[in-house]
Amino acid sequence: MTRTLLAVTLSVIVAAGCQSNPAAEVSRRNAAKTSWNATRAGVLYSLARNQFETGNFDACRRTLDEALLLAPASVPLHILSARLHIELGKLDRAEAQLAAARNIDPKNAEIEYLSGIVRQRWQRPQEALECYERAAALDESELAYLLARTEMLVVLGRRAEAQRLLRENLARHENSAAIRDALGQMLMQDRRYADAAAVLRQAVVLASDETGIREHFALALYYAGEYAEAAVHLERLLRDEQRARRADLHMALGECRLHLGDARAARESLETAIEIQPFYVPLWLSLTKTALALNDLNRADLALRKALALDAGNAETHLILGCVRLRQNRLDEALAAFRKAAELQPSDPVAVCMIGYALESQGRTDAAIEYYGRALQLNPDDELASTLLVQARRDR
Repeated sequence: MTRTLLAVTLSVIVAAGCQSNPAAEVSRRNAAKTSWNATRAGVLYSLARNQFETGNFDACRRTLDEALLLAPASVPLHILSARLHIELGKLDRAEAQLAAARNIDPKNAEIEYLSGIVRQRWQRPQEALECYERAAALDESELAYLLARTEMLVVLGRRAEAQRLLRENLARHENSAAIRDALGQMLMQDRRYADAAAVLRQAVVLASDETGIREHFALALYYAGEYAEAAVHLERLLRDEQRARRADLHMALGECRLHLGDARAARESLETAIEIQPFYVPLWLSLTKTALALNDLNRADLALRKALALDAGNAETHLILGCVRLRQNRLDEALAAFRKAAELQPSDPVAVCMIGYALESQGRTDAAIEYYGRALQLNPDDELASTLLVQARRDR
């Protein structure tokens, strides 16, 4: 009986084996191979990404080639390959990789973003903008897509639209310093310094360790005339080793100190800036103004001579020279300097106004009134010209 049962069992097993489906077996093996290849490709992707991030581009290319042979339908591999080609300036190859990735995953926002970068490098700003807009529509949470879009709007001359877009998204990115920094810099370029400072103040609060953002904030405060607060941030920035040799920051600090009435500290900052950048005319002019504030006419003369030697065609240099000559009571030379400044920059009401002041100092009040009137024609809101005109008419 036992032998009979064993024989029946063996016959069933043999029969089952004879009736197995070869196609199913092949499919199973192919699925296993595909799974194994995908696993290997995933490991290679991690390696390639590390190689890319560390700048080992040749090794990254070899790793990606191997991985793509294993998993040709991998979107992350195509995207990383495109990023590598962009980094190497091989834009046609990058676009080919992005096209392959788009065929596999047409709703991938990063593909559109990278396509925008390619078109931006090709100097096709309208096409780049359209790519960035598609990327932002696919993923509204990614700030990089929004910032790229606003950058292209600026390039295309649509600044107001770019600013509006940034403002509309401030609430969405309520914890982002980057979007506020971008808006602040745009306002700075439009010379809306007080508005820029207000936005950049928020950015500094959100990213207090970001020295780049603090620098933008400090300069916005400086140009907005908030000299005391600007000086605090500039002093902090200049304690940073990477910024200690920045002549422009030392100059801004010097100007702040001069406006705050500390001319000696201002002179110290400006002299440091001149050591770093001795051929920059505005530094010598600022040093001249500081010397005037200290009533040091000899040093003012020396600084002016240096400025004139560097650029005799600078209108501001002649304007300040006229002010020095006025202080020295050398009225004819002052008048000549102001005339030169007005000749070099005819649209400047200050130079024209100062011609009038020099004439009035010589007792030529009627001629002075004429020049005050000319200054007001250039700028009807010029406060200095208005004040001097009223005084001259009263004293005539």
